[in-house]
Amino acid sequence: MDQTAPTAEGTTVRKLTAPECLDQLADATVGRVAFVTPSGLQIIPVNYRLAGSTLLLNTTPGSSLAQLGEMGRPVTFEVDHHGEDLLQAWSVLMQGTLRLLDRAGRARLAALQPPLRPWPGEAASAHLEFVPQQFSGRVLQRHAND
Repeated sequence: MDQTAPTAEGTTVRKLTAPECLDQLADATVGRVAFVTPSGLQIIPVNYRLAGSTLLLNTTPGSSLAQLGEMGRPVTFEVDHHGEDLLQAWSVLMQGTLRLLDRAGRARLAALQPPLRPWPGEAASAHLEFVPQQFSGRVLQRHAND
């Protein structure tokens, strides 16, 4: 089945495979974690690093994300990017869970090169892993007029 579909506006939309989603995630460093609370949907921007097929991130202890990691709760993670010329864009959406890093996970985090530098600095001492269970992604390519 063809994963590419042209639109009437001269833009091609192509679905990404799971390995292609991981390739895009390796090139980016900022995404959003979404989850449902009693107050409604929450979306939190985070910086992260890809390690194999999981994402590693740090947060402050007691934060919403740390609590979700302690409970192993399901969340959604989304990353997107567009070129400065707006001719190409991509988006990756994943369903999965957050969990606290075990000893092996903390070793993987420590070995990252370049290292993950969380925005809150050293206060971000709760180490988390996003474990994806479903991937979806797409690339949009706008065809410039000749």
